Amino acid sequence: MPDEQTIPAPRGGVGADEVPAVNSGSGASVGRRKPSSGRSAGRWAIRFVLVILVVIIGGYGCLLYVNLNPDIGPDGFQVRRVASTASKHLSSSPDVISAETTDATADLNGNNVRLDVRLKDNTSPDTAANLLASTWQKTLQEEPDYSGEFIISVSWNAKGTTIDIDVHSQRDPEAIRTDVKRALTPVGEAKTFTGNINEYQGPTIDYGDVTTLPTTLPQPGMKKSSKTFTMNGWKVTSTSNEEGQFPTTVSFEQVITAAKQAGPTGTIELSNGTLSVTGLATDENKGLTPEAAAPVIHTVADCQAAGLTTLKLNDEAKKEPSSDDHWITFVCKNGTWASRFDSPQPQRHRNPQQSRRTLAAPPNVLHLCTVGPNTHHHQGGSGRIRRTSRR
Repeated sequence: MPDEQTIPAPRGGVGADEVPAVNSGSGASVGRRKPSSGRSAGRWAIRFVLVILVVIIGGYGCLLYVNLNPDIGPDGFQVRRVASTASKHLSSSPDVISAETTDATADLNGNNVRLDVRLKDNTSPDTAANLLASTWQKTLQEEPDYSGEFIISVSWNAKGTTIDIDVHSQRDPEAIRTDVKRALTPVGEAKTFTGNINEYQGPTIDYGDVTTLPTTLPQPGMKKSSKTFTMNGWKVTSTSNEEGQFPTTVSFEQVITAAKQAGPTGTIELSNGTLSVTGLATDENKGLTPEAAAPVIHTVADCQAAGLTTLKLNDEAKKEPSSDDHWITFVCKNGTWASRFDSPQPQRHRNPQQSRRTLAAPPNVLHLCTVGPNTHHHQGGSGRIRRTSRR
């Protein structure tokens, strides 16, 4: 019995025989896995690097796309918040009929916000000015970093005046309030207000057809603002200076009366000390004659008292000036007019044998200055002064 119980020894021997095989197989397996594990780690490292590169390239691509298309980035979100803030503030006012956002975009040229606002009829200029100023003030409170364009197109009727102006509001609210109030002073007498109100210029104020000069014509307004009216067929435009002061030393009624002696209609513009007149030349063949120019020149003969530095008379038979018009220019020197031929230099002639004519001033006004060293003046048979060139 004890001998039979020693049988496990062969089993151990078989096990011993089998163990090396197992160990041998295990050793071979381990030997094969080592290089496989190294290659796997390398592949994972490559994959990791590729992922990092994809993230970097993708991020750079997204950043580049946003930079090229700001409207989908932070700037785009900001302009829409600005537009929403302004629209809500305007809509809360009892004086506003409607307030709509017509533009809220960001692009490579900058950020733009524009609103179209309609006010109730007979809203006073002071109320409109306060509303516009408070809108920008409220917007700055919500979006203090916004520095893009912000324009409110506002329109309404008040006391027979139609107002349709663009108020550029990206500046001090008090400046907006002051400028709007000053610009709208002629409400009730003027017919229309159009154009812009910004830090550089004011609107165009049109009084329409009048029989007497508008009472608010000389009143101060915004700088570089224009007031226009039509009297006896002549359209007059007066432009304010940098301080918003309109010229008061030229009698437009007298200039119109003098100009009507030459033609039934034309334009008279006064800006920055320069008086420009068209419509005096009514015959294309004759152009501007001394007889047609004399009444206007005599009317403002004392140029110093009239506050003028330049008098420009159009010598083409056209009612409106254009880029290819030719002008005769008189310059104020020592209180009197000295005349010269203004640019552009005429190149075409109606008569091939004769050069373009220029104008001589009336007897009590200096003659046209010589143009160039080879130019002299003489009286033609038609009674006008011509300029001929010596070849």
